[in-house]
Amino acid sequence: MAKTKHGLPETKGNYQLRGLITGMKRENAFKNQTFTSGAERNTLNFGVKTDSISTIYPTIEGFKSAKAYLFKQAEKKGDKPQQKVVDWDDRYNYEEEGFFVIGTRVGLEKDENNKNIITTLTGYDAAQDVHSGLEDGTSVFVKGKLDYSSFKNREGDKIQSKKLLVDSVYLNSKEIDFEDEEYVSLSDFQQRLVYIGIDKDPKEDKFFVQAKVVAQNSIEDVEFVIYDKPLANTLKRNLKPYTAITVSGSIKCSLDTEEVEEKKEVWGKENSFTKVNKPVIREFVIEGANPETIDVETYTQEILEEAVRKLNEEGLQKSTGGSDQSWGKANEKQVEVDEDLLPW
Repeated sequence: MAKTKHGLPETKGNYQLRGLITGMKRENAFKNQTFTSGAERNTLNFGVKTDSISTIYPTIEGFKSAKAYLFKQAEKKGDKPQQKVVDWDDRYNYEEEGFFVIGTRVGLEKDENNKNIITTLTGYDAAQDVHSGLEDGTSVFVKGKLDYSSFKNREGDKIQSKKLLVDSVYLNSKEIDFEDEEYVSLSDFQQRLVYIGIDKDPKEDKFFVQAKVVAQNSIEDVEFVIYDKPLANTLKRNLKPYTAITVSGSIKCSLDTEEVEEKKEVWGKENSFTKVNKPVIREFVIEGANPETIDVETYTQEILEEAVRKLNEEGLQKSTGGSDQSWGKANEKQVEVDEDLLPW
């Protein structure tokens, strides 16, 4: 476990996408920045179009450094992996067998057997390599981790950020065609979270899960969505605030539209049309939860408040405050429940 400033284990999240590359030609898709400290960073923001309307935006980023960290997996079960620190210019030239740079796994070419040729690059190098090596329309498979942070803008409002950082990007095993009846969209996530509560939308069967995510140097407030009413009832009935649990689901995209009456004079019946307010709404929709991952001891309210206090002292805290028995999508069993006992 990586060392954290607050002393608590991170509640990690990850995702996987399959789709078509988009946005590589967009201005500022790739950025090289040099900061006043002299640090240099490469960042690539691109899109993965997972179906005809949904586009998810992962990020590859990394700093150039004086040193690079190399990693070698343990040869025997139970042994610890080995790590080496080398000069930056030697990050790909280290001669001892089995050591690889810690970074992003990239597979932009295939061998004669149609297998991806995979290279591990630093995030700094991978951002530039992927930008120059992939074109819009390329079929890819992307995996990575969810990264949460927050900050206050000039008006003092809290802005929450959720990045999809890339750990791996490969050419997909076959070309993607959204019109192919056998194509299955993939935009899944899994997240360990600290449950706080759940509220129902007053207009529809839509539920908002309030939670906290423990990042390496902060504790962030986050929100997820549930459309499955029985699952929402299960969470509300079984989970108390500050219970840790692992959930899973899909990153969903939908158009935000509203019907607006046309006000100008027209011939015949007055026309109405669909006005697009925002191009796309993206939601992290919980579809299942694993009760075997429940933990009521590690992240109590008192423990989290103490962790935030430590972060405040360090000047870091910017915000407050697979089992067959899974709840939701993974559970195929249907149980009859008295609806009068349900919260919604």
